[in-house]
Amino acid sequence: KAACLTLMELAAQADLSQPFLSQIENGQAMPSLMALHRLAIALGTSTHAILEPIPQAISLVRSGEGRLFALADGATVRFLVSGSGHRLEPNEVTASANVAMDHMTSHTGEELVYVLDGSVIITIEGVGETALGVGDTFTYPSVLHHTWRSGESGARFLIVTSPPSF
Repeated sequence: KAACLTLMELAAQADLSQPFLSQIENGQAMPSLMALHRLAIALGTSTHAILEPIPQAISLVRSGEGRLFALADGATVRFLVSGSGHRLEPNEVTASANVAMDHMTSHTGEELVYVLDGSVIITIEGVGETALGVGDTFTYPSVLHHTWRSGESGARFLIVTSPPSF
């Protein structure tokens, strides 16, 4: 309502069905993290802001802590910042071998990927694939449609976006 959108308009913008949004709204369905991400983009906010609506200026997330979500079959994302209202958004992704996101995404701002373990292949529409290994950093405008897949030994990597979108 605050975005002045009907449920049908929001569904179209987020590429989700109107019945599914209605089920979410009524507590009858739980959206995936990627569905929440698409909703956040359509609403001009971030997934963090939807999940943790209370802004926090300071955040401490210790090793082994942080909210953990399934990102894809064989991959999880751990939020490395708590609360909302931050100017950047660091997330740690851990993926088994050869895990790929099911679709490309795009959002405002800039994105940085830093590989901690294993290898990752970033695909940017119109640019192609870029293979990254341990210690590699890749930065790109996140308005370009992009996706990732883990290498033969899996991967653990940071994705940092500014402004927050996930």
